[in-house]
Amino acid sequence: MDARTRRSRDALVAAAYALAEQRDIATISVTDITNASGISRDTFYRHACDPVDLIATALHAELAEAIEQFGDLLDPAETAAVSHTAESAPGANANASTTALSTTNHVFAGPTRVFLSHVRTHATLYRMAASGSLSGRLRSVLIEPAREILANHLRRHPEIVPAALAPLSETTFAMAVAYAAGGTVAAAEAWLLTGDLDDLDGAVHAVLAASPQWWGDRR
Repeated sequence: MDARTRRSRDALVAAAYALAEQRDIATISVTDITNASGISRDTFYRHACDPVDLIATALHAELAEAIEQFGDLLDPAETAAVSHTAESAPGANANASTTALSTTNHVFAGPTRVFLSHVRTHATLYRMAASGSLSGRLRSVLIEPAREILANHLRRHPEIVPAALAPLSETTFAMAVAYAAGGTVAAAEAWLLTGDLDDLDGAVHAVLAASPQWWGDRR
């Protein structure tokens, strides 16, 4: 993407994000975005087919890029260091609770922190979507990266699968990954709607502590 095209896309996305923080994305029109951004309709349609597509694609790319560093999950000690480095959003609770520290070395500590940081960064937008409940398209924005990193981890480390599930069939593999990814997104939504967004450490701990223990194993 050349610099001019990127500037146009960035302007469209910034305008769409601002509008989506004010009202449900289902009510935002292409005209609303082009008027707010000063970008033509023709240019808009070079980047997206509709406002939901523009917003969802931008959010997905942002989250996927942030999680990319965990493509091959690190050893627990390294993961702990990266998980704290990855947290850079403003308003974070600087005083981590002792209970939060108990899951610091979990193999998914880093990805979970980055995932929840993304949700917090765009909290107003996600809250406004579908009047406080994630729409199907925005839910897929969160589920797809979660499912991908879980599936990759399970393919690399089939030894973590508990005896009750082993050996994993194709269907059981897909179900285990979908269950874990869906639960993570549901937990993030509950935190978004009812939790203290300043307590990122507490939210990370809650997700990891509630997850099946075998997902955190590295044997």
